[in-house]
Amino acid sequence: MKRLQKELQFKKLQLNSIYELASAMQSQFDIDQVMPIFFSSLMAPLGISRTFFFDLNQNLFRKRGFLLNEDESQLLKKKLKKAMAGTASRKVDELPPDLAELKKLLLGRQIHTLLNISESKKRTIILGLGRKFNLRDLQQEDFEFAYILSRFMLIELDNIRYLAQIFEKKKLEHEMQIARGIQLSLLPQGLPQLKNYDVSVIYEPIQEVGGDYYDILKMIKNIQPLVLADVEGKGLAAALLAASCQAIFHSMNELYLFKPAKFISKANSFIHEISRGSRFITLFWMLLNDEKPALTYVNAGHNAPFLISKKSVRRLEAGGFLLGFSGNSLYQEETLPLHSGDIVCAFTDGVFEVQDAAGEEFGEQAIVDFVQASRHLSAGELSGGLYRKIKDFSHNTKFRDDFTILIVKVR
Repeated sequence: MKRLQKELQFKKLQLNSIYELASAMQSQFDIDQVMPIFFSSLMAPLGISRTFFFDLNQNLFRKRGFLLNEDESQLLKKKLKKAMAGTASRKVDELPPDLAELKKLLLGRQIHTLLNISESKKRTIILGLGRKFNLRDLQQEDFEFAYILSRFMLIELDNIRYLAQIFEKKKLEHEMQIARGIQLSLLPQGLPQLKNYDVSVIYEPIQEVGGDYYDILKMIKNIQPLVLADVEGKGLAAALLAASCQAIFHSMNELYLFKPAKFISKANSFIHEISRGSRFITLFWMLLNDEKPALTYVNAGHNAPFLISKKSVRRLEAGGFLLGFSGNSLYQEETLPLHSGDIVCAFTDGVFEVQDAAGEEFGEQAIVDFVQASRHLSAGELSGGLYRKIKDFSHNTKFRDDFTILIVKVR
C-alpha cells in the first residue's frame, strides 16, 4: 500500500506538472519565457538538478543547473546528433570511443542520460538529464514522463515560431504598405497640361512597391522635363533607390535643365556614390519644347523608345551607359523636331516581355504595330488600348515585372 501510495503521489505530481506547463504556455509567446517553465515542470517531478534541451534544426540550446563555455557549447552541438543516431535513448557512459570528448564533457556536468524526443528523422531534438537527488538512476516511467512533457513543449515552440513568422509577415506587409504610400505620393499627382502635347502614363508595379519610376519635373521657359526609369530589382530596395533618384533629379533640374547630357552625367555620379556600383538604373530623359515642338533626349541604357510619325519609325537610342555602373560616364543628347501627330512611346521592359500561355513575349514590334494602327487616338486612348491588348495577350495573367507606359502625342 505504501508503495502504491508513493507511485500514485508521483503520478499526481507528474500530471500537475503537465497541467501547469500547458496552462502557462497558453499565455507565453517567447522561447526564453517558455523554457524556464518547461525545466521547472520537468526537474521537480523527476527529482533532478541538471538538464538541457537541444533542437539542432532551430539551433536552439538551453540548459539548467550547469555552466558551459563557448567552446564546450559548440562541441556539444556538434557531437550530439552523432551520439543519438538511430537510438531513442542513450546512457552517456556507454558512448563509443570516438565520442570520448563528448562523454567526458557530459559526465563532467553530471548529465547521464540522453533522450531523442523528435518523432521525425529529419529533425534532431535531444533532452539531456542528470541523476536524481538520491543518486538513483532514472526509470522507464521517468523517461516516459520526460518524453510526454517534451512533446507538449515542442508543440508550444512550433506555435511560437509560427506566430513569430505571422507577426513578421504582418509587420513586413505593414511596412510595405507604408512604403507604397510614400512611393505613390512621390509620383506625379497629375499630368502636365501642355499646349502642343497630349501626355498619358500607365504605371502598375507587381509588388506593393516597384522599381519602375516615372516623373514630370518643373516646367521652365516652355521646356517640360519627363523621365522614365527602371531600377534593377524589385520591391523595397528598388523603390528606395528610385526615391533617391527622384530627389537628385529634382534638386538638379533648374541647374542643368538646358544641358541634358551634363544633367545625366552629374546625376549618374551621385547615383553611383549612393549605390556604390551595386545597383543600376536604366533611364530615358526627355525635354519637350512646348513653344516650338521638339524633343531633346538622353537614353541611359534604357529600352529605346519609339518616335512614330506618319511615314517613319525611329528608335531613340542616343545617350550612354546605364546609371550607377561607373561614376564618370559621359552621355550624348539628341534634339529632333516634332510635327503634329507624332507619337513618342516609351516603356519599361516589363511591357514587351509580357508572355502568353506558350511563353511567347509580346515584343517591341507589336507595340509599334499597335501605335501605328491606332495613331488617330489620343494619348490616353493609346496607352489604355495598348494595356488592354497586352492583358488580352497574356490572358489576364499577373505581370511578371513592373509595367510602365509613357506616351506623348503632338497635337
